[in-house]
Amino acid sequence: MAVESLKGTRNPMQDLQSAMSSNPLKKDTTSAQEREKNIRDAASKVDARSLMTSYVVEFQMSINVSVSTNISAQSGVAVGIGNALENPERLKSIINGLDLNSIGYKGKPLSELTQEEAKALISDDGFFGIPKTSERIADLVLAGAGDDVEKLKAGREGILRGYKQAEKSWGGELPEISQKTLEKALEKVDKKLASLGVNVLETNA
Repeated sequence: MAVESLKGTRNPMQDLQSAMSSNPLKKDTTSAQEREKNIRDAASKVDARSLMTSYVVEFQMSINVSVSTNISAQSGVAVGIGNALENPERLKSIINGLDLNSIGYKGKPLSELTQEEAKALISDDGFFGIPKTSERIADLVLAGAGDDVEKLKAGREGILRGYKQAEKSWGGELPEISQKTLEKALEKVDKKLASLGVNVLETNA
């Protein structure tokens, strides 16, 4: 009985999210035309505020995933260069589970890098060096949020959550290079927030 009552309490926002998540390319699901109709019908019942909140949450989640991928890959390369690993299979498992194409990496598989190749990759000029990694992370937030303060704040929170997710994957504190990358990325976002009159100290609290 409780389950039935819960099913009957779906709100318009949930209906819209359900319609948007349907995949017309999979069997036994709605067709492309039906999916579009469902989205239009559900969207007409959602107020503008709820819709905007949904967009902001979705934006934050995309930042979270991108940051976690960037930082996890960077940490993997840095750790692989260091002392003999206690659990090399864990490193390989984490790296192989990352969608590096999604962050623009087209190079050699990270698990196949030589020591010299890995060092070059995390140097200041390398793809996973502090400058380029922090820039990718911050620019993703800035490009997606523009001058929208709420989205900037959500993106900033997404950076922090993505970093924590990377820490969780690795099972502890990340290498110094990743810590500095986080600082640089947040610094750039905070600078944008400050330019829009936001008290960055309150944002950091």
